[in-house]
Formats: sequence, structure tokens, C-alpha cells
Amino acid sequence: MKRRHAPLNLGMRFHGPLRFGRRWRGHERVLRIGQMILFICLAVAVSRLVADAITLGAGALGRMLS
Repeated sequence: MKRRHAPLNLGMRFHGPLRFGRRWRGHERVLRIGQMILFICLAVAVSRLVADAITLGAGALGRMLS
């Protein structure tokens, strides 16, 4: 079976940033900032959940061992 090389422009496209559609073309910067704000809020919420789970787990383990 003969292998074919992918065209160079196809390889370059996958590593570039994802773009919004034509409708949102002038608002990319605002949308990217909104994405970053949502990402930070999600990261804070998940980190709080993980911290609470670790705290509860350590407390349960401490009660079990004492």
C-alpha cells in the first residue's frame, strides 16, 4: 500500500488557533476574552471542589484512625 504525504498547508492549519465563524469575525478579541473569563471561573470552581474533597477525605481518614 502506497503512503501519501499530507499537504503542507493541511499540517499548518491544525496547529493554528481556532477561528470563529464569518459572522463573529470582528468580535474575536471580545469573544476570546469572554472565553478566558469563563475558563478562569471554571478553574476556580473546580479547584474549590477538589480542595473541599481533599479536606473532607482527610477529615474522614483522621476520624477513622483516631
